[in-house]
Amino acid sequence: MFLKTKVKVGNITNLSDARYCAGMGVDMLGFSISEADGHGMNATKFKEITDWISGPELILELPERTSYGNAEKYNVSLFEISASEISKSHSLKSELRFLIRIDLNDWKQYQTDLLKNIDIIKHLIVTNSHCLNDQEAKIIITEMASDFSVLLGFEIQVDRLDEYLSWPIAGLALNGSEETSPGIKDYDHLSSILEKIEVE
Repeated sequence: MFLKTKVKVGNITNLSDARYCAGMGVDMLGFSISEADGHGMNATKFKEITDWISGPELILELPERTSYGNAEKYNVSLFEISASEISKSHSLKSELRFLIRIDLNDWKQYQTDLLKNIDIIKHLIVTNSHCLNDQEAKIIITEMASDFSVLLGFEIQVDRLDEYLSWPIAGLALNGSEETSPGIKDYDHLSSILEKIEVE
């Protein structure tokens, strides 16, 4: 299975989503890690899920103020953090690679810090919490894309997907969802996009 563009699916919490995405040819799967407060995924569940899949690159999605220092037990080298976290850090490990979550409205604030760490940033995942219009969003993304690989991470209309894919982006960042019950899933939120970008 091949897709027309690079796709990262985050917030994976169950094997159903992981296997569906792997079967559809998704490039990256993100798992939310937050063991300290009991939310997110621990190393045991992470291994239970990832042992059943092959193909996608695995990412640990870290909330703010969560250390990646103990992440060796997950056996990955790719982490997703917010732009605010990379701006605070003075000791990011050079052997690791990062996906950076950043809102379009925060680009100017964090641009300098991101450029300082450009060698260890694999992608920027762009959100649009301030609801900038498409013209405004495209201008900022075009500026980002002159230095970084950009994944579009905000909600888009499926019928306008081809238009968004014409922007200077490397791909899309989507999200999984909880199972209704073990093994029971509604994939409408993912399939509407993945099937549209599937190479026939």
